[in-house]
Amino acid sequence: MSNTPTSTDTIHFRTRRQRAPREQTALTLNLAPMVDVVFLLLIFFIVTTEFRRPEGLLASRLPTQSGQASAVAIPISPILITVRQTGDQPSDYQLEVEGFTTAPRTFSDLAGFLTEIKDNPGFDDKTPVVIRAADDCMWDHLVGCWNAAVRAKFKRISFGQGS
Repeated sequence: MSNTPTSTDTIHFRTRRQRAPREQTALTLNLAPMVDVVFLLLIFFIVTTEFRRPEGLLASRLPTQSGQASAVAIPISPILITVRQTGDQPSDYQLEVEGFTTAPRTFSDLAGFLTEIKDNPGFDDKTPVVIRAADDCMWDHLVGCWNAAVRAKFKRISFGQGS
């Protein structure tokens, strides 16, 4: 018998669809070598890293407060307000705040001025406010200064001897 086809023999050609399906193999990525490399890199970087203190930060040892050293209180300088009568009218008065170049003109300006002073370092609501009156000053002006200091929320307000 020969292998050559004869006219009586029928040759069956199968198309791709008709062929028996091959077994499909799933493509997977082997992660074991990649994990090994990652762990080796991690170990390498941990071993070769130098842990130092960052530059710019200096270690300092401050002395501890013992019973020998005592805290010194900062002296509180009072705010001295002087009221002078400049004329015969009730609106004729002059206000001066010692130690400051600008002086308020009215009692409402004095309240705002004292509020600004209170916000400065070294001053707070417990800073003494001393109101001094000249000899010819009206009582209403002293009360106006007192009310301005109260509006500025100072707690230690007193009257002093005039200048």
